[in-house]
Amino acid sequence: MGGWFMPGFFMVIIVAVIIWLIFRRQPAPVPQALSCPKCSGAIHASYFRCPHCGDTLKHNCPNCSRIIEHDWSYCPYCNENQSTNVEATSSS
Repeated sequence: MGGWFMPGFFMVIIVAVIIWLIFRRQPAPVPQALSCPKCSGAIHASYFRCPHCGDTLKHNCPNCSRIIEHDWSYCPYCNENQSTNVEATSSS
């Protein structure tokens, strides 16, 4: 029993270290700092308006009512052209 115990024990440790190296936690990516396109103030991705200047950062799509970014040309959910909707609302 003594002859095979130590090599087997070291093999188990080596396999455990290899498994740990494969599955160890990777550091979480650092969130990118966002800024308002109008005033360059610091904002979070969940903000609808800039807390510094009040500029609209997101709005609802007129076709499907889903929340989209203010500067998108098309709604990614329903493919509605947003430039025609902005022109229609600004001309009335």
